[in-house]
Amino acid sequence: KGWRRGLLLPDIEGVETVEEQLRIAKFKAGILEEEPVEIYKFTVERYK
Repeated sequence: KGWRRGLLLPDIEGVETVEEQLRIAKFKAGILEEEPVEIYKFTVERYK
């Protein structure tokens, strides 16, 4: 199988915790909650 990836950008309304962010990103990638993952951090520049 190939890589499964999930991305969740910051400041999503209603997402308050790191645990919620991870759960949603895993769901988007089709990864079960109990499966181990590698996590990468990056910064975002927001323009209005």
